[in-house]
Amino acid sequence: MKRSKKHIIKKLQFCCLTLATTGFCLCAAAGYPNTAAAGTDNPQIDYGLTAGFSTMSMNNTHFGLGQFGVTYYPKDIARSEGYLAPSATLIWNTLNSGTIYGGVRAVGSMTKGSGDSWGLTVGEHHDYTSGGVMVGENMSYLNIDKLYVGWRSGDVISFLDKDGLDLSVGKQNYQLGDGMVLVDGDNEANQRKGIYWLDPRQGWNNTAIVRVKSLPFQAEFFYLQSDSDGGNPVVGYGSDNIVGGNLELFDKKFGKVGFSYFKDVSSAIPMRDGLSVTGWHGRGNPFSALPNLELAGEIDYEKNMNSNPVRDAMAWFGEAKYSLPDLPWHPTLGYRYSSFSGDKASTTGVDESWDPLYYGSTSRGFGYWYQGIVVGTYETLLSNLNTHFVNLTLMPPVQGSWMKIFYYDYTFNDPSTAQLFTNSAVSSNKFATEWDVILGYSPTPKVDYMAVYGLARPGQGGIDRVFGNNKNANIIQFTLLYHL
Repeated sequence: MKRSKKHIIKKLQFCCLTLATTGFCLCAAAGYPNTAAAGTDNPQIDYGLTAGFSTMSMNNTHFGLGQFGVTYYPKDIARSEGYLAPSATLIWNTLNSGTIYGGVRAVGSMTKGSGDSWGLTVGEHHDYTSGGVMVGENMSYLNIDKLYVGWRSGDVISFLDKDGLDLSVGKQNYQLGDGMVLVDGDNEANQRKGIYWLDPRQGWNNTAIVRVKSLPFQAEFFYLQSDSDGGNPVVGYGSDNIVGGNLELFDKKFGKVGFSYFKDVSSAIPMRDGLSVTGWHGRGNPFSALPNLELAGEIDYEKNMNSNPVRDAMAWFGEAKYSLPDLPWHPTLGYRYSSFSGDKASTTGVDESWDPLYYGSTSRGFGYWYQGIVVGTYETLLSNLNTHFVNLTLMPPVQGSWMKIFYYDYTFNDPSTAQLFTNSAVSSNKFATEWDVILGYSPTPKVDYMAVYGLARPGQGGIDRVFGNNKNANIIQFTLLYHL
């Protein structure tokens, strides 16, 4: 069966590459002049560079229980991490045969200090496979994050929009909807890659993506292979191989709604092998009378009848955001409620806990989808979690400055399995509350400076979760980002 799945995956990749090559050749041969002879634009190569540095100090990690994955449990941790990522992109606009494009990006990263709260990116580590301890691991890594090639159809397919067919293969980024389920194909929080917060790598290890657009409809069909560390952040289990599609109805004025389905056709993790995810998502400005009101939502269902126990889980969110550009400091106020199901303490033979899969950082910035600088980043994953999220963005009267204020109220979706490690019950569904303040300064489009402070207070359920530890956890962090 495994061999058959791998054979299917290779066939899908080969078909997508064949389609891209055939489409280009047919368009070039269908009565069009030779591109070089007709004065076709020369290929354009652009070079880029992104870099980041962040340093942080956190007190009372895991509400005073301490850092995991090391031979002792320090309550206070500090670390610094950074990366450097040069890149190059190719765009070749042919005269009558569409556009060929491609890109390559390398990332070098390093982490120094205590590492993260889970002990995934530190120099001294438990080896969970043998019970021993690994000491002095090298927390630096250099690899190719992106290496892809694609073709866009331009105006050559009359019944589609301009560039209505887009075919691409290779190592590249892909985001489904708002990124709640699929966005980050490269897990870096491990001994090998050794970077936790900056998250410079998101490219899927291998892809084949077909995009079709004839407005108001647009569709995506994709094969995604995660990196080999996706199954286990410490030692790695191997790649997930995901095949699916996404169909959207899009309006330039009101926004979009979409339906998606995908399946993990091959995974070394038994609970993921054969897992299917069906969902609806949407985002836009649906009311003409309120053009500054943005609404968004998504609901997804996970099913795996082949796993033991059977998985049957659900996650969803609803969000509203309103901008007031005429007021001082141009405030934008938002609210979001999100829910990720937890397993019920029962003998039904069903696992209701949501598998977080491949959520991560998105272009929407803080709060998507790491819910909270303290709790959502260092305390828990998106599973067995309900969150009220209130956010305010301000633009002070200093050129290039901005401010974000976040409040989170976390509860357990099912407190009967919420305790760490034991999956036993806690006495309350009250997990924690958190306040975050982010001060930003972007003097030029190339540079961003950020100062971050977060304070999380455990509720009674959160105290029970970490075996009676009840300290407030706080973090202070400084970050510099550069993009050329």
